[in-house]
Amino acid sequence: MKYLIIFCAFISNLFAQELESAMDAWNNIMQTPEIVDYFHGVFDKLGITVDGMEDDFTVHHQGDIITFTKGIDDDIDFLVPLQKQNILNMISHSKDGKINPEESWRILSVLFTPLTYETLKVPTLATNWRRKLAGVEDLIHVYLLNPSVGEANKHTLIYVKGQWLVIEGLHGNPRRTYRMTPEQSLEYQRRTFAAIKKDSFWEWWRFASWYKEWRKACSVTHS
Repeated sequence: MKYLIIFCAFISNLFAQELESAMDAWNNIMQTPEIVDYFHGVFDKLGITVDGMEDDFTVHHQGDIITFTKGIDDDIDFLVPLQKQNILNMISHSKDGKINPEESWRILSVLFTPLTYETLKVPTLATNWRRKLAGVEDLIHVYLLNPSVGEANKHTLIYVKGQWLVIEGLHGNPRRTYRMTPEQSLEYQRRTFAAIKKDSFWEWWRFASWYKEWRKACSVTHS
């Protein structure tokens, strides 16, 4: 038993060192103007939990630089659960300091469903009158399209009993289907986050007007 405890402690310490190395590596590559600009307006503070590990961290977008701190801050915008491999993959996709369309899709694929879920958990977006104001249907299929090949990341949005459910894959008969490029997905996230931050009637009115025009380019309705 003594040796088992020592072995478990060793493995736990090894995983913590790997995550810290991943954070350091991510920190080193996230400082180019292109990458800082890529995430601009998507979040200010993003909490990251890593499945099976206790060492969670917060990503801070400070306008001209991105920094990382251990632990989850109290005032984060969103809390996104990831696998350790997700973090390493995102490092790999942006390691040269630049993001091409293929890499953009792979980075967003990691964040696509969990970030959508966390965004829609915000009370202002779960309010039924705001949903109706923007003309948002209650059952939606969403595709995040890979611009290079036919591959796509998919999830289903269902509004029920005053809350949004976000489910991986396609389920039910949708009233609207979105097929979004990474650029369209980022634009939507930035606009939504801006409205969440200001959170006024007129800001949500402006968001609803923008949203109704924006969706014409990337969605179709179903009768």
